[in-house]
Amino acid sequence: MGMGYWTSAMKAIKDADIVLFVLDARMPEFSRNRDLESKLEESNKEFLLVFNKIDLISKEALEKLKSQNKDAFFVSSDKNIDINRLRLALQIKAKKSHYEKLEIGIVGYPNVGKSALTNVLSRSAKTQVSSKAGTTKGNQWASSNQFRIVDSPGVIPFEDDEAKLGILGAKNPEKLKNPELVATEIIKIFLNLNPEKLEQFYAFKIKEVDEYEVMLQIGCAKKLLKKGGLVEENRTSMMIIRDWQTGKLKL
Repeated sequence: MGMGYWTSAMKAIKDADIVLFVLDARMPEFSRNRDLESKLEESNKEFLLVFNKIDLISKEALEKLKSQNKDAFFVSSDKNIDINRLRLALQIKAKKSHYEKLEIGIVGYPNVGKSALTNVLSRSAKTQVSSKAGTTKGNQWASSNQFRIVDSPGVIPFEDDEAKLGILGAKNPEKLKNPELVATEIIKIFLNLNPEKLEQFYAFKIKEVDEYEVMLQIGCAKKLLKKGGLVEENRTSMMIIRDWQTGKLKL
């Protein structure tokens, strides 16, 4: 699987005049694929960092992200927030370039919202958008007056672990070998950054700061219990992963 993904990402970079490297604003470090970044730097192509899904983070988190990434763009392709600013920057680059149409490559992990971004930028719905990871099969083109956009399938390098892919939504919950591990990693993100949001969403009070115990507490709060009152760990984990991947559970 890895090579197919790499080939299409590298083709998107090679064919493009400028590349948008799309990251998930909730997990800037997790979604920053270092291999891809170094390949972009080696290619000498101009690339812009685009943090997507800003509707799923707090104002404070967004301000912090902006202060750490001065030249990046911060958008929500779902809620159409600040897309015009990015489109305008691309239109200016298109005007300045000697190309008839600026070709824009879009790369990044699956599920960071590349297809949705392609659609809003080109104002067309030629690329299939889905919350199921890995829906984009082969590079897809969308065209507008000033540019053509190629959306490459998500890049999954070999060394990425399952927990990371589950948190990123690059793997559907049903396909995870160890959903408990992924769910506890998601809980860990909240315990570090915003435990109150977790408490509000699942209507419970965190008793101890251990991600596994918190997962059991959530199972109890949601009454996901087996006979004898024990928490159904698998069902609880799958629920947490789904709530996170679909953006219901927000930081």
